[in-house]
Amino acid sequence: MKDSLAADLRPRILPAMIADTIPQIKTLSVARKRRLIAELLDELYGDPVREGELAKALAERTAHFRRNPGSARRWAKVKARLRARH
Repeated sequence: MKDSLAADLRPRILPAMIADTIPQIKTLSVARKRRLIAELLDELYGDPVREGELAKALAERTAHFRRNPGSARRWAKVKARLRARH
């Protein structure tokens, strides 16, 4: 049911929103459309390389905390210190 509803809505919503606004999209090859999608997703969600770096940094910090739980600081104290700087 959900898929049929999406299929019923798709032809009416997408052409007016995208294909009519940017008619050149219709002329793109499948490969170019995929590239466009990837670029739009990168713009929306960030660079996957940086996200990988962020995930690695978070994993390292979590491991450090588990090894040294006493090294953690309460958020209220960190926030107060940051506000005092600015």
